[in-house]
Amino acid sequence: MAGSLIEAAEQLRRAAPPPPPPPLPPLRDELSIEPGPILRGGAPSWTLYDPATHRYYRLGWQEFEILARWHLRRPADIVARVNAETTLDITVETVDQVLKFLTGAELLRGAAPDATQRMLERRASRRHGLFKTLLHNYLFIRIPLIRPDAALGAMVPLLSFVYTRTFFIVTVLAGLLGLYLVLRQWDVFAASLPWFFSFEGVALASLGLLLSKMLHELGHGLTAKRFGCNVPSMGVALLVMFPVLYTDTSGAWGLTDRRKRLAIGVAGMAAECCLAAYALLIWNFLPDGPLRSVVFIWATTTWILTLLVNLSPFMRFDGYYLLADFLDVPNMQERAFALTRHKLREILFDLGEPPPETWSKHMRRILIAYAVGTWIYRFILFLGIALLVYYMFFKLLGILLFVVEIWWFILNPIMREIGVWLKQRRGRKMNARTLLTLTFAVVVLALFFVPWRTSIHAPAVLAAQSHVRLYTEVPGRVARVLAAVGDEVLAGQPLVQLDSPDVAYRLEKAERAVASLGLQWQVAAQKATDGDSAFSSKAQLLIGDLQKARAELTAAQTDAERLLIRSSISGRVMEMADPLGIGEWVKVNDPIALVADTGDAAVEAYIYEADLDRVLPDAEAFFIAGNPAASRMPASIVAIDDTATRALMEPELASVYGGPIAIRADQGQEQTETLVPELPVYRVLLKLSIPVIPERTQAGTAIIEGRPASVAAQVWRRVLSVLIRESGF
Repeated sequence: MAGSLIEAAEQLRRAAPPPPPPPLPPLRDELSIEPGPILRGGAPSWTLYDPATHRYYRLGWQEFEILARWHLRRPADIVARVNAETTLDITVETVDQVLKFLTGAELLRGAAPDATQRMLERRASRRHGLFKTLLHNYLFIRIPLIRPDAALGAMVPLLSFVYTRTFFIVTVLAGLLGLYLVLRQWDVFAASLPWFFSFEGVALASLGLLLSKMLHELGHGLTAKRFGCNVPSMGVALLVMFPVLYTDTSGAWGLTDRRKRLAIGVAGMAAECCLAAYALLIWNFLPDGPLRSVVFIWATTTWILTLLVNLSPFMRFDGYYLLADFLDVPNMQERAFALTRHKLREILFDLGEPPPETWSKHMRRILIAYAVGTWIYRFILFLGIALLVYYMFFKLLGILLFVVEIWWFILNPIMREIGVWLKQRRGRKMNARTLLTLTFAVVVLALFFVPWRTSIHAPAVLAAQSHVRLYTEVPGRVARVLAAVGDEVLAGQPLVQLDSPDVAYRLEKAERAVASLGLQWQVAAQKATDGDSAFSSKAQLLIGDLQKARAELTAAQTDAERLLIRSSISGRVMEMADPLGIGEWVKVNDPIALVADTGDAAVEAYIYEADLDRVLPDAEAFFIAGNPAASRMPASIVAIDDTATRALMEPELASVYGGPIAIRADQGQEQTETLVPELPVYRVLLKLSIPVIPERTQAGTAIIEGRPASVAAQVWRRVLSVLIRESGF
């Protein structure tokens, strides 16, 4: 009996209608909704303004009609009224989506008992930890300095003339007249530029740039105020610790006329261009001095810099907002990114999901092209910022910030998108597109992580085992060429005779000085011997001068001997400098000739440190010359250097001469160029199995069999090598 009563009560509970949902929380009283611009396609829009946060939200027709009936407080009542009074067809889910938006933007009054707690939880979820806060703030910090709205309001009537057609025509004529006058004294105008590379020049250029950027921001603020917008703040933003001025013109969102928003966006650049036009004219009438230098900067540099930086739509500068207003696509970057991510997911997995928004075919192409361009630009930019912060700070902090930059701004977004792919694939059937994508991914990962590479490709040269490259040791002029390519020469045999007027003058001067001082010393010494004490000290002084003159004579004689370039080994002349005619001037360390012993040849290869432990002493090797018709030459390893090569002796392999090894050319104390490898390389000496007599040095590639290694392992070793080298530990 008791069981029957319980079952009956349960059936009655199930049959009872569900309790009505709680009423919707009301909107905040201070919010305002104004008509917005006509959207692309002719649909109306409205702008919701939140004065507490100074934020603007663009509403469509559907959202506006729902908010207009929000006072009904019941989703079902709102749906019924909207569907009855308009041609829209909405559901309760549509109202729920609007509720989520209002809740997330904190546009509702906290009428419910737990509303305050929910608001605190939302704010806590948006609050970043100390690490994330520091990470974002050292890259971009906005510091408001002034509240210019009242001052701008007072300035608008006084400066209204700058928006007239007359002012525009006068400015263009001033710029053209200034250009005409400058062209008449172009040499004087152009000569002003090198002066700015001095300390005073840099200081004046910085001052001119600051004043120009202040005018730039004033242009934005005045134009926005002229169209009735509120300008709450102006200040300084630190972009990677570099200060840039900013003006808060977010009030332009409330403008319904797209041309007015475009005018606000272009006003800063227009102000600097006007300044450049008048500066170009005024420069012609100013005397030399600091003022003329600042005017020169305004006429030549600041406006070009502002156009190059601000016209780019890939960063949120003027160019981005101009493009967004021109296309009439608010929040263009986020919407383009969402559309492109959806397109990418459909290409890879064919999920069949609808796009986040409906666009025309032409607009889809524009937004996708913009998103892809922005991603490429950001990749290069963030990589550059990572290198910048590395060099800005001390080693340890620089490395840490570099790694954080690469992870947070490049790798982390990629990993998040891959996570979305995996989440969306759950519970779905495998289709052909997904199978193709997975197959391609597996193949790429296998090529990257599986140790399938056994050979080491190393840049190498084939040359006579005993060879010498002759360089000039002193500058001079070719007097005689005593050998030609193909000649057999002996050790010590002269090849080229140089002539140097400077060496000849020094030699003659030193010989005369030695002869004169020697004669004076003999006379003084003879008189000192005869008992004249006055000449005793003079003789001692003359001995010091004579020794100095003899040292100068020895140095001049040594340089004179260096003018005769001799072969240090016996062999054949394989190369001669071209051209090397009589009367040709050569400088220090110019290559003159290559002499080689043709009895045997060897290959010198250079491998990177990451591949060093993969080389086996008895490994097979081959040499392939750079000539496309060359065949493989079998070789064997003779020796491997224990230490990295400090200076590359084969210029054919140096990057500064078109070779494959990255080189830093350093000037030594004797002004001779040293080819220093950027990354550690080790010399491997190979002996050819078949005797070859090379007619000249041949650059090519040595293929050495080694232990298997994956591409990932090789990349990691090279990255680790660079980190260890740059850390200075």
